[in-house]
Amino acid sequence: MNRPGGSRGRARAQRPRSAPNTPDWGATGLFLATLFVTAFFLDGRSSYAVAHRAAIGVGIGLGGLTLLEMRHSWRNLFRADLMAMAALYFLTLFEFWFSQSAFANQITAPLVQQGAELVLWGFGGLALGRHFVPGPSKKVTRLMRQPTPPSLIVGVFWVCMGIGYLYMLLAVNFNLVAMVEYMLEPRFGRPWGRGRLGGWWALVHELSLFKYLVPPLAGVVFARRRRYSTGQTLSVTGGALFVLFDGFASGTRHVFGIYLLTFLVGYSFALPHGKWKKAAVVSGVGALLMYWATSVMLAFRGIGLGAYIALGGTSRYLESKSGLFIDYNLRNISQLTEAFPEPYGYLGWEVPYWALVKPIPRALWPGKPTGLSTGIEEALGAEGYTLSTSFVGEAYMAGGTVSVVLTAMVLGMLCSWWTQHLRRQNSDLGILVYASGFFAIAVGMRSMFWVTTGMLPAVAAVVGGTILLRQYTSSRPQRAARAVH
Repeated sequence: MNRPGGSRGRARAQRPRSAPNTPDWGATGLFLATLFVTAFFLDGRSSYAVAHRAAIGVGIGLGGLTLLEMRHSWRNLFRADLMAMAALYFLTLFEFWFSQSAFANQITAPLVQQGAELVLWGFGGLALGRHFVPGPSKKVTRLMRQPTPPSLIVGVFWVCMGIGYLYMLLAVNFNLVAMVEYMLEPRFGRPWGRGRLGGWWALVHELSLFKYLVPPLAGVVFARRRRYSTGQTLSVTGGALFVLFDGFASGTRHVFGIYLLTFLVGYSFALPHGKWKKAAVVSGVGALLMYWATSVMLAFRGIGLGAYIALGGTSRYLESKSGLFIDYNLRNISQLTEAFPEPYGYLGWEVPYWALVKPIPRALWPGKPTGLSTGIEEALGAEGYTLSTSFVGEAYMAGGTVSVVLTAMVLGMLCSWWTQHLRRQNSDLGILVYASGFFAIAVGMRSMFWVTTGMLPAVAAVVGGTILLRQYTSSRPQRAARAVH
């Protein structure tokens, strides 16, 4: 007989409980089966009926997948691969749970069915790709476990604030009052807008990516506020609220959504073990806030938040809409199936090439391409507008359904690889590094052209964190010596 605390006890003690669970093949199999069933029953008398069935089927499958993954740990809710699928669902299908009276008049049911099937292929590729992933980077893992003093975290917070808002401050000659006033104006009339072909000003503009490190830093400080002084917590709270206000006033929903997401990831993973109720409450509040902002931000982004407030929070947009409207990405994806491969022809390697070179500043590469030979707006006859199709539509432009599956698998692999760096032993800096990667994940679902750009905040967190910790470690003996004398 084995004594209590014997070999079985030792086996339990030696089990790597802190390691993140790898994706569950059983959960993936159930999700793929749900996608197959959804595709089989994907028909209807109207375009909305088709989209509604797709939304219900994928929603049920995604919910089941998430619950099965959470059996191992509630923190799996914030796995990068699950967040990617949730973001794709929000962008393409979530709005079709609600009545969409205008949708049926814009596109035919057979065309929507083609687009919905592409979206299903995208989900399937993400679910499969997350299982084929190499091990984590040892250097990144080592960095993420390095103990970090609270003063360093707060210092990094304000450095990110300063660098992130530098381009806006330069545009208004460091007049903070004028900057806030311009934030209340329509987004295209602000003095800090970047020109299409860029230049050195565009290079300064790219520093705004540092703002995406502010919300996860704030989440870490709030979750572990006992480690921080009252003054530090209050200063971080003020800075975080200002960034959220900036994101909301911009009228750009994916920016505001990424701020909320990275805050929630940073907060949830920084909580002590077993505090899942706090994470659930804060995440629920964040979800409700995003649901409310989805419609309200559309209502004022054409007139500016200041004018919207002056009108008492009313607009023609809200009066003319029923249900929840996001972007009708599914409609745009469906219409692309009419433009590719005929009459334009698939774009091939031109699409991934543009995604790779996009973050290179034109000031450093004057001859950088200006975009695709056939853009989404041109293909859909909507030049002068900005249309979103998620990575599904962009990958379809490259090579059809096969390209959608392969692109989704690559994105799923990247998401799962990033999740491998998550450990309970991660320091405050480590949680920041992990949460910063969700910018690339969320923005990558919206457009694969922004994946490489979205990686820059995480790269900055890794490089900057390495340098700062090295300097802090090397200066400790000197501080200790001065304290002795």
